[in-house]
Amino acid sequence: MMPMFCCSVAFIGTRLGKSWVILEERWPETYKGAVRQPYMDISERSLGKVGRSITLWSVVLNLFGTTNVHLILISEMLAAVVQTEAGACFTKCHALIVVGACLIPITWLGSPKDFWQASILAVVSTAAAVVVILVQIFLEEDLPTPTYPNPTLVSFARGFGSILFSFGGAAVFPTIQNDMSDRSQFWKSVIIGFTGILSLYLPVALVGYIKLGDAVESNVIMSVTMTPIVIVAIAMEIVNLMCTFLISSNTVYQSIEELINVPKRFGPRRCIVRAVIVILQILIGLAVPNFGKILNLIGGSLITLCTFVLPPVMYMRLVGDRSNKNWKKRTLPAWERAFLIEIIIVGVIGGVLATIIAVYDVVTASFDGNCFIDFSNCPLLTN
Repeated sequence: MMPMFCCSVAFIGTRLGKSWVILEERWPETYKGAVRQPYMDISERSLGKVGRSITLWSVVLNLFGTTNVHLILISEMLAAVVQTEAGACFTKCHALIVVGACLIPITWLGSPKDFWQASILAVVSTAAAVVVILVQIFLEEDLPTPTYPNPTLVSFARGFGSILFSFGGAAVFPTIQNDMSDRSQFWKSVIIGFTGILSLYLPVALVGYIKLGDAVESNVIMSVTMTPIVIVAIAMEIVNLMCTFLISSNTVYQSIEELINVPKRFGPRRCIVRAVIVILQILIGLAVPNFGKILNLIGGSLITLCTFVLPPVMYMRLVGDRSNKNWKKRTLPAWERAFLIEIIIVGVIGGVLATIIAVYDVVTASFDGNCFIDFSNCPLLTN
């Protein structure tokens, strides 16, 4: 599923890039400069005003939930390190509040071009963490005998949501492309990026499952002994997730600010809006602190819609639009149309199944335990 999803989403990414080039070609006076909501503009030109509204809220909720997962994951790893080093009563619930408070001032930056260094830090951090995880798993001596149960409909649905989540950046692609000097070259970025992603994801997934079987944790780094080098890897991964949080959440901020007419320049209104959004994410994390449950829900529903369904539909509609005879005539090869339709069908069927299972998991998880109960059991940072 990982190579299949990777290739499919990468292909969709190149088509999103072509969609934006079509917009620049047909409406140069509107789209040649910087645009705040490029993904939504593609949707409006291909699906109309209603399509834009559906896409807008899908993207906003998608990235809001995605960054919520990042926030919970950062907090979980930070709490594990603090408890290991200090033996303190410091859970991921406490860490959620600390991490959220630290992230708020950083979110006040403008667009991804204002913090492009975050992308470099994210890649370097992830690569270092992957090496450490692989080495540590092979060095583990007291691993139980792994078991490999046959997949079920439920486990497949959870896997569908989780794996698609890891490749679900399509909603951010047009925002990144919009900051490029030559936007027609975006396809090169997509190919390089997804090749790098798959080279990092596959080894961890394979080694983790081969060595640990179904005992592997949702966060694989928590499945190994907490040695000093593992703590360094966790620190690197925290840096990666913080950088990813900033990049992914920026689309949410810009979309909300556009709706309520917040000026594009830095100012108090921007600071207040972005702080409120992060505080809301903290509260959601406190209510459902299991990042895996939210991850599966977002991956199976909104990411499936924004990555597997909407982009192919938008691209095919733009290519097939003949409403203006002065536009350059474009055609879609039969193989490409068939592949795009196949991607849509897989997305719809898998997404519906994954969403049903994920909703059940989230609802049951919220009753099983939350941070408000955890705070009562561990109110102070005491040894």
